[in-house]
Amino acid sequence: MVVAPIPGGAIEFLGGYLFGVKVGFLYSMIGLTLGSWFAFSLAKIFEMWAVEKFVSAKTMKKFGYLVGHEGVILNFVLFLIPGFPKDALCYILGLTPMHLEIFLIISTIGRIPGTLMATLQGAQTFEHQYKLFLILLGISALVMLVFYIYHEEIHGWIKRLRREIT
Repeated sequence: MVVAPIPGGAIEFLGGYLFGVKVGFLYSMIGLTLGSWFAFSLAKIFEMWAVEKFVSAKTMKKFGYLVGHEGVILNFVLFLIPGFPKDALCYILGLTPMHLEIFLIISTIGRIPGTLMATLQGAQTFEHQYKLFLILLGISALVMLVFYIYHEEIHGWIKRLRREIT
């Protein structure tokens, strides 16, 4: 997760393709959890120095409002959003007062739907179930398209939600 040369969705897809749904999903979740924990811990230990190394200034500016606030529900929602920069979120949350245990719960549970979907797609491809694969891919694309089209509205809603919670 510190340096991700291959996008997470591709790794999860390959996990499903190579190991099937159950084992591929398990391996993917273990890797995601360990990587998230590592990034969060780096930010906790080295603070802004580490975050500046791995998170662009543009991303930090856009999501810097998270720093200084725990916002468990808000951050859980961010982990659910397909295509959201979750690696950057892990580093940024390391700068907040959030406890490691809470972080691990929300980051792990929040990643389950996307990881399961990518793992299912890989497993269906291996089984030559191309029709089901295309249906799953279509569902994923539709969800991502909705978030892409309405990302500004969703981002505004998240900011308002954070203000209401704090």
